[in-house]
Amino acid sequence: MDRKAWIVVTTCSILLILNLWISGKNNAEYQKAQAEKAKQEAAAKQTPGLDASPQSGNGADPDASDAPSEKDKGTEESTNIETSKAVFNLSNISGGIAYTEFKEELSVYDPELNVRMNDQGLHRIGALTTLSGETLDEFYYDLNESTENSATYFGGTRNGLDVLKIWSKAPLDEKGADYRLRLTLKVKNSTQGAISLGQMALATGSSAPLYEDERSNYQNFFWQEAGEYDSEDASYFKDGFFSKAKTEYREAKPEGIDFSGVENQFFATIIDPAESYIATMRSVPKLVELPASRGNFRTQVINTYLTLPDEILEPGKSREMIFDVFVGPKENALLRSLEGGKGEVMNYGIWPFSLISRMLNTTLNFLAKTFGTPGNNWAWGWAVVALTIIIRALMWPLHAKSTRTMKRMSQLQPKMAALKEKYPDNPNKMNQEMMKLYKEFGVNPMGGCVPMLFQIPVFFGFFTMLQYAVELRNQPFLGWVKDLSQPDTVAHIAGLPINVLPILMAITMVLQMRMTPQTGDKMQRRIFMFMPVIFFFFCYNFASALALYWTTQNIFSIGQTWLMQKMPEPTLKKNKKAGKKSWMQKLAEKAEEAQKMQKQGKRPQSQASQEQKSKKPRGPRTGG
Repeated sequence: MDRKAWIVVTTCSILLILNLWISGKNNAEYQKAQAEKAKQEAAAKQTPGLDASPQSGNGADPDASDAPSEKDKGTEESTNIETSKAVFNLSNISGGIAYTEFKEELSVYDPELNVRMNDQGLHRIGALTTLSGETLDEFYYDLNESTENSATYFGGTRNGLDVLKIWSKAPLDEKGADYRLRLTLKVKNSTQGAISLGQMALATGSSAPLYEDERSNYQNFFWQEAGEYDSEDASYFKDGFFSKAKTEYREAKPEGIDFSGVENQFFATIIDPAESYIATMRSVPKLVELPASRGNFRTQVINTYLTLPDEILEPGKSREMIFDVFVGPKENALLRSLEGGKGEVMNYGIWPFSLISRMLNTTLNFLAKTFGTPGNNWAWGWAVVALTIIIRALMWPLHAKSTRTMKRMSQLQPKMAALKEKYPDNPNKMNQEMMKLYKEFGVNPMGGCVPMLFQIPVFFGFFTMLQYAVELRNQPFLGWVKDLSQPDTVAHIAGLPINVLPILMAITMVLQMRMTPQTGDKMQRRIFMFMPVIFFFFCYNFASALALYWTTQNIFSIGQTWLMQKMPEPTLKKNKKAGKKSWMQKLAEKAEEAQKMQKQGKRPQSQASQEQKSKKPRGPRTGG
């Protein structure tokens, strides 16, 4: 690069670093302001007599506004329902799920601890509230029966319902049974007046980030209404350029809810009613301070609720509702094995990117099993490398054709330069002659772009797939990479992380570009030289698996380019079919003719003929 190009690259790099620093500072200030606001709200709404259980994120609801009753006095007691891969911790507080712990998933911050879901929510899963979120459950439920496969809680609500909550394992032969419980909710009106169930809501789970740098768009609440999937991410509750921060999401689903839930980057909670019904979905954020095992930082937790069927329960009448509760990892094959279109929770995006992501995830899992021999802890890393090589090998014919086209284009440069000198003031004529030149030698100027057009959807499909590939969590590679789902940080200098793979990615990208034939004008070449800087900052803090994919691709391309350079150089030969004018040539000639006629003060022949036709003699008028 020349001096001007280096100045542009350096300036843009400095601006990118400043942007990252300012964004981090603004985010810290925002979190501080939100923390102060949360303290003020908690102080204003705290109800005397209720145990706020500060050691537990989803202890007593601080928004409960009713006076405490005898049922509010007691001690929290827990019971577990275990599967081979998860532990569902049930509590007598509201008779719901306090948290779900995954036996095979380790914390980012403490490898001695397992990942938990729903442990920081305002309510336990299965708690009954008003539509606005105030607790309706009498605080402590009685545990009537408990086995290794089920637990039954009996209690009541403050508006006079007797409530029975039966939690039981899903049958072992059902898909995803290791992460599923079935909630049978039985309510009976023990008052003298009618009670509207539609004004009550079921707490359906919460999501908190797994680590401090987890992006807000990874936290989503979602629903499927009449077969149509939709979602909102955590940015819904933040300030925007044209909107103020929202305090809650509340929307009726008149077509009927198939399922709803909440998720973070790698895990999801999905509530599936046995029968679809018209309901209102509500989501509300809450700022909490996560414990040291979760990173010891303040963050926003999303809490979700779903109203009960809109029915009136008369005095003495009962109603039974059944919900399937899935709390587990977002494994593509696992979610797609569940009924009702739950594979959409993977958030792979629109077609064709979603199709590409699904195919890549399936292939990645197959390769990991192939490499997963005893004693090989790098199976998933090798699977990423192998998948990259497979993709590049399939694109080899396109790449080879593109390289030959670029070489032939470079051989045409002297002829093209001569045309620019010959027609400096007539761009239409110059373009026309260039088109003739391309056709004469059978060169397609767009031929060098074809591999990139195919590579873009593959890259975005791969990028999206790796974002949500829970399979890569805690998977090591190359010695210094401890977790392929996280950046491969080896040290910090002045607070900035040193990530090795993105640096290797940028270096190999520069080497690859140095070996590629230089075509196009000076500005285009400068833009291409700036690409390594763009991708370096783009990938720097993403999962190391993404940088591994891009680095492997660059190394493969370097070898591919070296091999192409060893092959005989293509020669410029005139195309035998060059005599016939193309549509573009005919169009350029017409434009040139019109320009000449305009300079001579004449009208184009086509326009003159049209005017002559319009000046035909008109017949005599008749009639009154």
